[in-house]
Amino acid sequence: MSERPSLSPERIVTTAIELLDREGPQKFSMRKLAAEFGVDPMAIYYHIPNRAALMYRVVDTVVGRCDLPVEAANWQETCRGICNAFRRLAHRHPGVVQVFDNFDDWIPGEHRITEALHAAFDAAGFTPRETVRSARLLLAYSENFCAWELTDWITPFTPEMRLRLDDSLAEGDYPVTMQLIDEVTNVDADAEFAFGLEVLIRGLETTLRE
Repeated sequence: MSERPSLSPERIVTTAIELLDREGPQKFSMRKLAAEFGVDPMAIYYHIPNRAALMYRVVDTVVGRCDLPVEAANWQETCRGICNAFRRLAHRHPGVVQVFDNFDDWIPGEHRITEALHAAFDAAGFTPRETVRSARLLLAYSENFCAWELTDWITPFTPEMRLRLDDSLAEGDYPVTMQLIDEVTNVDADAEFAFGLEVLIRGLETTLRE
């Protein structure tokens, strides 16, 4: 009990963020978090009632740090800025963003990002239905691309990875993929994210002109 004065909800949340980003959500536990302070896990629960409450504060704290653009020349630049800001956040806090991907509760930080997209589309003249669908589309793309990055589905191929893929393809009939194998294994995540985002924005431009 004597360790309690050294703890606070803010310190616990900050340390939980650091632990999640360092070790990933699969290895995170309240016992490991308590060990970071050198206390019994019950000392954590004195300040924060349960793991769910901690994860809520952790996720909202990190997502609330998303550096949204303040001013942009047009809605396209605003949307690019928001999506790229979320990706930068995911790179800074990979463990927490993986928790966010599977989070059930609404959080103010998430509403803040959605509001920024809604405002951009609404100001550009999209209908209410188009505004909601457009924002949802860009969020789905950004969040899922980051999820792939953080779980190494989009990553530069090592020679060992290339060899495993070659062996796998050799077991079937995939002539076009084999012709494209150098492109398949030449992964530039930055370029791929920008490419996909540009395709979506150009498509939304067409929707606005109709």
